[in-house]
Amino acid sequence: MRPTTRTETLSVAYDSWHRQHSADLELDPHAAAFFHWVLDLAEAAPGTRMLDVACGSGAFLGCALDRGVDVVGIDVSPAAIELAARRVPGVELHVGDAENLPFDDSSFGLVTCLGSLEHFPSPERGAAEIARVVRPDGRAIVFVPNLFFLGHIWFGLRHGVQPSEGEQDFSESFRTSQGWRSLLERAGLVVERWEPWNTIHASQKVGPGTMRLWNAVSRFVPRHGAYAFAYVCSKQAVS
Repeated sequence: MRPTTRTETLSVAYDSWHRQHSADLELDPHAAAFFHWVLDLAEAAPGTRMLDVACGSGAFLGCALDRGVDVVGIDVSPAAIELAARRVPGVELHVGDAENLPFDDSSFGLVTCLGSLEHFPSPERGAAEIARVVRPDGRAIVFVPNLFFLGHIWFGLRHGVQPSEGEQDFSESFRTSQGWRSLLERAGLVVERWEPWNTIHASQKVGPGTMRLWNAVSRFVPRHGAYAFAYVCSKQAVS
């Protein structure tokens, strides 16, 4: 019998996760604000061909579609793609491995990967695939969590626990701002800039009062202590 691959194991785990967490297709206004922030960073123009890697249930695809972006989504979870097909009917969607994307080199003017690279079996291979399929004149936006997020440090000091987000610790890794930058650049991307994201509106670790307090003071948090980062990247030139 052929052994189960890490990607196949991840697919099963995310089928279960999406059935539990993604069945409600109504877009939360806080999530919408985040998605539009990402699209502004990307300077996504109408008609841009965009691939969302690990698209989940398609919420971000819907926001990009509303801006006139030509969207394509791929996810390792068939359950997620079923939900995405209901949310954005008629959009090109694929069940597939983000570490082996079924697209030609330089196929997309914009490639996004939002809160997902850290869950890949090999973030390095996932980032290299993003670099491969983005056009030389295109842009990639990669959103990833911070190992040195002040909340993670506080929980580590108080409870002695590893960082984790959204009940996805079955496959999860964290890096610092420089750690993620180095990974992306080794993969073939040029980091043009990176922006911190500090707004938190959903967490099972702390109550609503703590989240409101964090959001009120988060503008004063040093960049390297932010909750997460969006890296605005271009493709490295081939010498």
